[in-house]
Amino acid sequence: MNALTDIILNTPVFPFLWVPHSILMSVALRATLGPAKWREFSREHPLSCFLLALLYIYPGGILASFIQGQSLIAFLKLSPNLYAACISWYLVFYSPLDVFYQTLIKTGVLPFLTILQDWQRVGLVLSGLETINSESPGYFLYPVVFGVIKSSGFMVFKYIEVGLLQGLKTGFKVPNQQTKTMVVSAVLLQLQILYSVLPISVSDLYCCLVLYTVVMRLITLLLAKSDWDPYLGFENGVCTLVYGAPGSTEITEKKSAEEKKDD
Repeated sequence: MNALTDIILNTPVFPFLWVPHSILMSVALRATLGPAKWREFSREHPLSCFLLALLYIYPGGILASFIQGQSLIAFLKLSPNLYAACISWYLVFYSPLDVFYQTLIKTGVLPFLTILQDWQRVGLVLSGLETINSESPGYFLYPVVFGVIKSSGFMVFKYIEVGLLQGLKTGFKVPNQQTKTMVVSAVLLQLQILYSVLPISVSDLYCCLVLYTVVMRLITLLLAKSDWDPYLGFENGVCTLVYGAPGSTEITEKKSAEEKKDD
């Protein structure tokens, strides 16, 4: 356990966590464009493709900067992170004979990069909490929401994307159990920071949450079900208790109408 803790605490984000994240988000953009259109779009509109890739790679940072009233394009400062993001995008879309992307797919390494991405996201949760706690100490909800947005900003963009493409009837529903895990992580870490609810340090709790997130991702990969959601049963139970079962009102009204008809 001590060895695992040392690895988690001492592994630098760049390049071990950032590069997998940049590759995965570039692949996500390619998937969004679709197998029939990504090549044509990337060749005809390379600048638009590049800007979309940056939006996919840096969503949490952009939203966090917006909330704090900082520059939204500060991430464009020349840095190893930006270089890695640009190279990842280029290789995913423009490598000769599409060899880079095909290698990722055929070797099966792509799904396992998500483990490193989830690890980075827990770190972003903690970083977001530390940022707000240093500026406005003593609050609970504010830093929790900020930490979730910083780690899961991509889902905010996907909610907007789904809402624009499919309309409000979807309820902006984009199933993602990893984002829910970030919510749980933010709540537990902030409770520990404020009230020390557990007999361990914040850094130890962070390590435990990283391990939990990795295990959850491994279970998802082993089950081969990307839409598996371990929180769904709890959510359905709470929602049924608080708001009633879906369709229960319609069923009750239908029964009442039938009873009146029989009378």
